Order: sequence, then structure tokens, then C-alpha cells
Amino acid sequence: MHEAAQGPEAPTSPVIPQQRGVRDAARGEVLIRHARLANSGRPVFCTPSRAELAGTVPLRQSRGTNGKVIYGTREDAEAAARELEALGANRLRAYRCSRSRSGHFHLTTDNTPSSALPLHLRIPQQRLSA
Repeated sequence: MHEAAQGPEAPTSPVIPQQRGVRDAARGEVLIRHARLANSGRPVFCTPSRAELAGTVPLRQSRGTNGKVIYGTREDAEAAARELEALGANRLRAYRCSRSRSGHFHLTTDNTPSSALPLHLRIPQQRLSA
């Protein structure tokens, strides 16, 4: 009776969902190249300050921004965004974190209508005055 439960239809391991073709190792390499790193070599994540957690000062950002990877410059964040998009991520854009005194950057999904346009059409053009 016990052997019948071990038939070919019995799952032997949990099913792991597909991740849209994005490999975690490849994403990790992108972060190592572009993110701000701790002494341990791991990326640094944005967290609320002690004063924000204690409630003595208002939260500078919503809770949805906690835990995002910190990029030191906009150029680093944009380079990481392009590489992550090449690995299958949604379109990303860099923004300056309002929590940071020194001005670090994060990535967020770019949902603007112009985000689907090629890069050369997304760059603002200088208007010539007549």
C-alpha cells in the first residue's frame, strides 16, 4: 500500500516557478558591479533611520522603498538598469532617494508612456528659438 503512493505521479520535490528567464546569478553580478557595497562585498540596502523607526521624525519615504539596493550615482543606477533589462527585467528608471543626505539612488519600474520608446527618442531635445 505504501509503495502505491510512491508511483510516477507522486511529486519527488517541490515545483519551483519559472522566473521569466532572469538568472539570479547574473542579476547578482550586475549588483556587484554597480551597487554600493558593504565591507563584506554584499550590496547595501536602504533602511529607515533610527529616528524614523522611533517615530520622532516623519518617514521620509513610503514603506515600499525600504530594502531597495543603493547605487552611489545616477550613472551606476542607470547602467545597472540597462543590464537588468537585458536580462529580462521590466523597464527601470533611476531616482534620487529623499532619505539620503549624500544623494544615493534607487531603481523603480518605469511605467511612463514614453518608456516604451527607443532611447534616442526618450532623451529630451533642445528647442531652437526662432
